[in-house]
Amino acid sequence: MRIWTVRGIASAIAFAFLLSAQPLRAQVPTPKEHLGYTPGDDYKLAGYGEVTGYFRKLAAASGRIRLEEIGKSSEGKPMLVAFLSSEGNLRQLDRWKQMNRRLALGQATVEEARRMAREGRTIVWIDSGLHASEVAPVQHSFDLAYRMVTGEDEETRRIRDKVILLQMPVINPDGLEWITQWYRKNVGTPYELAPLPFLYHKYAGHDNNRDWFMMNLPETRHVSRMFYEEWFPQIIYNQHQSPAFPARIFVPPYAEPLNPNIPSSVLEGVSRIGAAMRERFAREGKPGVLSYYGYDAWWNGGLRTAPKFHNMHGILTETALHSYGTPGEYALSDLPERFGNGMPAKEPSIFYSMPWMGGRWGTRQAIDYMLTADFAILDLAASRSEYFLWKAYELARAAIEAGNKGGPYAYVIPAAQWDAPAAVDMLRRLQLAGIQVERAKSQFQAGGKSWPAGTYVMRAGQPFRSYLVDLMEKQHYPEIKTGQTGPTKKPYDVAGWTLPMNMGVEAHRIEQGFEATLETAHLLDAPRGTTDYRHTESFRTIAGKLGAGGRVRRSAKGEWLMEEPGGSEAFAHAAYEMRQPRVAVYQPYVANMDAGWTQYVLDEYQTPYTALHNEEIAAGDWVAKFDVLILASQAMNSILHGVRMGQPVATLRSAKSIPSLQRPEFTGGIGLAGASRIEEFVRGGGTLLAFDAATDLPLQMFPLPLRVSARSDENGKGYYSPGSILRIQVETTNPIAWGVPENAYAFASGGMAWDVTLLRDYNKGDREVKSVAKYARRDLLASGWISGESAVEGRTILADVRFGKGRVVLFGFRPQFRAQSVGTFKFVLNAIYQAAAKPLEGAAASGGRE
Repeated sequence: MRIWTVRGIASAIAFAFLLSAQPLRAQVPTPKEHLGYTPGDDYKLAGYGEVTGYFRKLAAASGRIRLEEIGKSSEGKPMLVAFLSSEGNLRQLDRWKQMNRRLALGQATVEEARRMAREGRTIVWIDSGLHASEVAPVQHSFDLAYRMVTGEDEETRRIRDKVILLQMPVINPDGLEWITQWYRKNVGTPYELAPLPFLYHKYAGHDNNRDWFMMNLPETRHVSRMFYEEWFPQIIYNQHQSPAFPARIFVPPYAEPLNPNIPSSVLEGVSRIGAAMRERFAREGKPGVLSYYGYDAWWNGGLRTAPKFHNMHGILTETALHSYGTPGEYALSDLPERFGNGMPAKEPSIFYSMPWMGGRWGTRQAIDYMLTADFAILDLAASRSEYFLWKAYELARAAIEAGNKGGPYAYVIPAAQWDAPAAVDMLRRLQLAGIQVERAKSQFQAGGKSWPAGTYVMRAGQPFRSYLVDLMEKQHYPEIKTGQTGPTKKPYDVAGWTLPMNMGVEAHRIEQGFEATLETAHLLDAPRGTTDYRHTESFRTIAGKLGAGGRVRRSAKGEWLMEEPGGSEAFAHAAYEMRQPRVAVYQPYVANMDAGWTQYVLDEYQTPYTALHNEEIAAGDWVAKFDVLILASQAMNSILHGVRMGQPVATLRSAKSIPSLQRPEFTGGIGLAGASRIEEFVRGGGTLLAFDAATDLPLQMFPLPLRVSARSDENGKGYYSPGSILRIQVETTNPIAWGVPENAYAFASGGMAWDVTLLRDYNKGDREVKSVAKYARRDLLASGWISGESAVEGRTILADVRFGKGRVVLFGFRPQFRAQSVGTFKFVLNAIYQAAAKPLEGAAASGGRE
């Protein structure tokens, strides 16, 4: 008879547990078994099908993972999210989901919230591959999922018990596929590190991480639904790959300045998570961890930034990348002595305690660093689950109570206003981010005014008050200086983004509480069908009518006139017969986000266009085929010459011995021949639209009677706008400005101002210059920060220049910036449609080409 000791019983249980785990490990394929190589192996990159195929295999083999398709990408690829946790947790997913929702929205009582916090599960989101050229996050997703499914160490079991991980292995499926195909084509050739010669997203490229309050892109909307409608994660971890060299990874805390609308406890929580990450890297002996550098806590609009305004801990890391799947070797002499902020790069400091001193670096090393960061976050989330859940409830209730006290109490949006569809569109975008919108059922008094039934109201007493206030109010970027007189610290991204200003919407801040009978406005329908020329949305309607063969005219004041049965006097006496415009957009062999957003706006407003490349522009066959050519913002030198043959083009910090040439077919620009073809196009009656930096090309290559009086200078010499909203004065009688109010707003990131060089008596005929809009003469800054504004005040920001039989429309700003500045879209769309319009009697000077 065998006598069992306590130790013997424990050993038997452990042995039985291991035996029970063996079938799981036998059934679940390793990443290497699936791929045929280990993720991160040199010169290897897994594509979209290989990634999603592996996750489907995991889901088929294990009860610890579930897959859900949350939508389609811009090019129609399925977007998958994996739910990773214990089998018991996954069987009760709906319970945890509803519990988490009630906590995040502050809907539970205090007693319920205490119980839910004790019983609930921390929700952690980890995504990969937003910026497709930053390849390691997607490649690391195999190892993260495999450990979560098969790991039997004490830490992983604890994480599975207390955490539900929402892992999105590929957040930009289209970009991943393009990047992997491009690299596989080039590896082993002199073009191995060549950059993709087009955007790695259909429209946005790198700007897909700048869309997180505007929600233009389907990828943004799908993920935001998971954040703000369904799962409300306490921690959202967004992985990237571009830290300051020679750091191996950037982790929080973030740098100054701090946006005052972010709850302070959220920022402290982010810093605590960053501290856990730094400690884990130190314990594992992984050097090169940098904090408090570059990536600030000011801006709203990124995947890691917008959630912080929703009481969520938005975490960004930037892990070092050599280039694609190619490794590099770095000698100590390759490393700089200091970072850009002057801190030493080879000696320990508070926020860089273990300097990296060089060596080998490739995708595998980046994956190992990312896994350390993953499990630092997951371990903290598991060990402090109750803390994170209770904190989410606490923050929601604090926001509701603060809003109910007033200052502001609400924002009122009139239903009847200059651009009413834009107002509905703005409210809809806010709803997609979890903001609660209501509609008045009857007349009410608020802020000393009477508001009619149908008025929209957003009360500040709601869980995501911080997000609402931040987007509705103007930004005051703080002037943080080095010493008493040093230069102001520049924002990481932009300085101002006030949504009503950018979208041309009338909104009113109401300070104190009021009584009103309100009803919930469920997700508003996208406004369609208007023909009011003040409405940007009207261009979609007109495009549809013209595309269907309908007749549309325009009055001398800009009103749209539709052909009616039996005719109408207004239609008969119209100034212009409208025609479907023939539009060309210059598409260079460099990744130009401004061109991408231009194409987005044209697609959004159903305006057909043709993309023209360098060789097509230079050949000139297009000159007689189009009414309009658009040059999105791009330096003149880049337009003319592009990437030169034999010129190194790798933009990342690559080792000196690695080839970094662009493929010959993607080198060069339009050349002088292309510039001549553009001049021929305009002289012959075409319309050229040039945005911001691209205006240098017609100004310097054509004899236009304008000179640059000021341009934004990021070095702080004179005028500088790092991304702010400015007041402009509009000449509303100019057809390019039809439908724009006299006093409007323009978003300027960079920017130009011009003076006319002609004497008044000579400013006429085929050389006439008209100022369509000017910088305001006073109070120029509406939101954000600028310096040296006196250099541009009262000067031209938008010019309409006759040139031969055609015209050049020069924009001293980007009127379609990230497709966020809806209020200035009309300038672009008017110019396009007028270029194709046939002038009827008395309007020849403003019509299109014959």
